[in-house]
Amino acid sequence: MIGAIRSELRKVFSTRLWWGMGLGMALVAALIAMGFAALLGNANMDNGDNGGQGNPFAKLTVGTAQLIYNAGIVQQMSLLFPLALGVMLITGEYRHKTISATFLSTPNRWVVMISKMIAVAITGALYAVVHAAASIAGAVPIIKFVKHQPTLLGEPKVWESLGIGILVFAIWMLIGFGVGMLIRNQIAAVLIAVGFAFIIQTALSIIFTVKHWYSAMKWIPGQLTSNMLITSDPTAGQSVDPAAQAQYFDHWWQAGLVLVLYAAVLAISGAFLTTRRDVT
Repeated sequence: MIGAIRSELRKVFSTRLWWGMGLGMALVAALIAMGFAALLGNANMDNGDNGGQGNPFAKLTVGTAQLIYNAGIVQQMSLLFPLALGVMLITGEYRHKTISATFLSTPNRWVVMISKMIAVAITGALYAVVHAAASIAGAVPIIKFVKHQPTLLGEPKVWESLGIGILVFAIWMLIGFGVGMLIRNQIAAVLIAVGFAFIIQTALSIIFTVKHWYSAMKWIPGQLTSNMLITSDPTAGQSVDPAAQAQYFDHWWQAGLVLVLYAAVLAISGAFLTTRRDVT
């Protein structure tokens, strides 16, 4: 098993795909974090409340810091990178016909599948570290030198949120990997995965908000991700619609378990079909 995992990691890191997408993700993360940091102290973002009482960016709280440093993930733009890479890591094997050699070198297909999942999760964790570093690098100069507010990087809750991001990236990359195993055509798999993450989730969020189906919103993968990362309420002490709280689980790990379940269903289903399919 160790040799199989090492082999799968070598497949990932011996190509330019992983660091090319990683650089793109880092740039996106830094820009989005800079944009969110620039909102600090903006009195015009008061959601219609007098004095900016509904504005979580009025000053930097722990919850707002978590939101800024994880802005790319909360906005789901950064998640497209591990999702797409997870898809391409398995569909690329079918596209380039290397899956046959993989199964010949390791005849037990379940060993291959488990090794690939572990390698994918490790790659996702690495992406999370890069994302956190890029977000901090983009946001801190604006927070400290432009907005003249404390960065709150000494707060344990902020680092807890960044640590949870490692789990988030690993899960989303496994979700992409599961989609890639179910849909072996690379272009179709990428379009479907990204289309769901970027378009369908947004559409569902809008529909559920308009219909006030807040309890249904918390089951959307993107909402679950935000629920995991924002471990402190960025609107603490402000007026918040109690009904809107139904879109969140009480604890981040509860949202994490649901997201893990989504990834497990996709990955295990895809692995099961892969062990039964013929390859050429």
